[in-house]
Amino acid sequence: MATSTTTVPSAGPAEGSRSFLSRFRNGDEIARIITFLFAASVVLITVLLVLQLWHDSSITRHKFGLSFLVTQVWDPIAEEFGALPFIYGTLVTAAVSLLIAVPLGIGAAIFLAELAPQKISDTLQFFIDLLAAVPSVIYGLLGVFIVVPLMRVYIQPALKHSLGFLPLFKGPAYGVGFLTAGIVLAIMVIPYIISVSREVLLSVPRDQREAALALGSTRWESTWKVAAGLWARFFWRWHARWAKPWLSPWSSATAR
Repeated sequence: MATSTTTVPSAGPAEGSRSFLSRFRNGDEIARIITFLFAASVVLITVLLVLQLWHDSSITRHKFGLSFLVTQVWDPIAEEFGALPFIYGTLVTAAVSLLIAVPLGIGAAIFLAELAPQKISDTLQFFIDLLAAVPSVIYGLLGVFIVVPLMRVYIQPALKHSLGFLPLFKGPAYGVGFLTAGIVLAIMVIPYIISVSREVLLSVPRDQREAALALGSTRWESTWKVAAGLWARFFWRWHARWAKPWLSPWSSATAR
């Protein structure tokens, strides 16, 4: 009986089994090395910045130690220096700016990504990107020449008249303070929050929104519960997964 044989063509070596030289010759390894160097340069610059700051602060660390971070006195004549007021001011102004900027930025991003017509959304996003490219020193000048006079003449006297019974709004209205600095920082970071939040909302699959609308949800319900809710759940799950290795030793110790 005659038997027929079939020859299966060879598929060639697998992609992962190619030698380093062949990948280098084809350009794959060159592209990988170049992109790796680009990514590593960011980490390298950050490490060099930290090392430079550590080196330049050696005199301060040897003379004042860690008390420099918790001392309130700043007296150049007596050579007593403490950074606690500056750290406190930075944290307070950052908190005030986030309290103002986060709701406004997320609300504007929801409007641009979900509710606004496409032409209006693209046009406004173009101007928002331009605002994000403005140097911070320009925002500082606008704060000094525009926000501070407005706070001194209009906003702070009105707050003092209506909420003067609170310690936060007592005292003379000079126009400068934590609230003014927080407003200027909020104006500075709002374009970034809008841009990032809009891209996040646009990355939600469209079928998720259409499924919510098919089940009877309104446009706002599909936006708030599906688009924003999906990313909120992802955000908290990611942080919980990141914090689990750090919290597990404490939780096990507490359980004992």
